[in-house]
Amino acid sequence: MRLGPLLRFRAAIAEVGPATPEEEEIVMTTQELVEQFIEQGRTQGLAQGMARATITLYEARFGPMPPALRSAVEGIRDLPTLEKWHLLAGTGTREEVHDAITAGTGAGRSS
Repeated sequence: MRLGPLLRFRAAIAEVGPATPEEEEIVMTTQELVEQFIEQGRTQGLAQGMARATITLYEARFGPMPPALRSAVEGIRDLPTLEKWHLLAGTGTREEVHDAITAGTGAGRSS
């Protein structure tokens, strides 16, 4: 769903204040949508940050991350999974990290 125009319209109404009952209704009925949009953006940002941190930690410990594993980590948006992989990248062996990511994504093992 393309929300850009709706959110811009809603923001413009909210900025100057609703002039009509219809505009007031738009502001009220879109509040939940705006909150969901913000939460979705926050969650995506956290996942991207966790993926980047996991790759950085892995590479600090083990050297360059194989492309297949990097793609797998960058493609995951599930925060609990990324947190588990991040902890493992900091505490586990290279093989444990590879096995966990491979098992979590179905990716083939690469070295």
